[in-house]
Amino acid sequence: MPFAFPDRDEPVSKSVRRLARNRMEASLALVADADRPLPERIRELRKNIKKTRALIRLVRPNFKGFDRENDALRKAAAVIADLRDNDALAEAFDAVARRVYVPFDAREALRARILKPLPSPEVEGDATGAGATGAEGASPVDAALAEHARLVQGIAERARGWKIGATGFDALAPGLERTWSAAQKAMRQSQAEPTGLSLHQWRKRAKDHWYHARLLAPVWPEMMAHHVAAADALGERLGEARDLAFLIEALTGAEGGEDFIATARQEEDRLLDAASTLGTRFFSEPAQGLSRRWRGWWEIWRA
Repeated sequence: MPFAFPDRDEPVSKSVRRLARNRMEASLALVADADRPLPERIRELRKNIKKTRALIRLVRPNFKGFDRENDALRKAAAVIADLRDNDALAEAFDAVARRVYVPFDAREALRARILKPLPSPEVEGDATGAGATGAEGASPVDAALAEHARLVQGIAERARGWKIGATGFDALAPGLERTWSAAQKAMRQSQAEPTGLSLHQWRKRAKDHWYHARLLAPVWPEMMAHHVAAADALGERLGEARDLAFLIEALTGAEGGEDFIATARQEEDRLLDAASTLGTRFFSEPAQGLSRRWRGWWEIWRA
C-alpha cells in the first residue's frame, strides 16, 4: 500500500490507523524474513519507524496518544540503531577511500579503528525470525530484532484504538505547520553551525515534511510530485553531509586519518552548499501559507 492517504472519502482517523498498522505489520514480516540480507532489513525497519513517527507528527496536536506512541517508536528504533549507524559510517568511509591514495593495509587498519564490528545472527529464530531476548547463545543482532518486533507488535495492537480529535484537514493543519516551522528552525541552526548533530536534526525535520508531502500527494499529484522530489533531494544531500560530518568526527585524532578528513571535508562543504541553497528556497514560505494552499487542494480533492 502506498504511503499516502488512500481514499478521499475515508476519515482521517481511519486512514492514520490503517497506515500505521500497515507499516508495523510490514516490519514484523521483515523481522521474520531471515532469508533477506540483514542490512536491507534494518534499512527498511528504520524507514517504517520514520514513516510512522512522521505520520503521528502530522496529527500530533489532535492525537492525545502521541507521546506514548512516539516514545514506543523511538525505543523500537533505538534497539536497532547501532546496526544501521555502523553501516552508514562504513559506507561514508568507503566512499572517501576511493578518492584517497593510501596503502591497502593502512586503509584497512584505519577502517577497523573507527568501526565497531557487529556479530551476525547465528541462532535459529523463533516465530518472528529472531532469537528471543536473553535466550542462551542468542547473538546481539537476534536479541535486537526480537525486542524490535515486541515493541512494534505493541504499537500495531494499540493503533486499532487510536483516536484523532478533529476531522478533515483540521486534523492535519496544526501538525503540518508545526513540522514545517521546526524544519525551518533546524535549517537555520545547521547553517549557523553545521555539526553532525545539527545536520542530523535538520535532516530529520526535512524528512518529516517529505513524508507529510507524500501522505498528501493525492490532493493534487501533478503539483505535489515536484514538491516531494525537492524534499527528497534535500534529504539525500543532508544525509550524505551528515554521514561525512560523523566520519570526520570519528577520524579526528586517528593516526593516518588526515588525508581522509581533508577529502571528506571538501565533499561535505560541497553538499552543504547545495543543501543550503535548496533548503533556503524550499523552506522560504511561511507555515500558514503552505497550510492554506494545501487545505484548498484538499477541499477540492474531497469535494
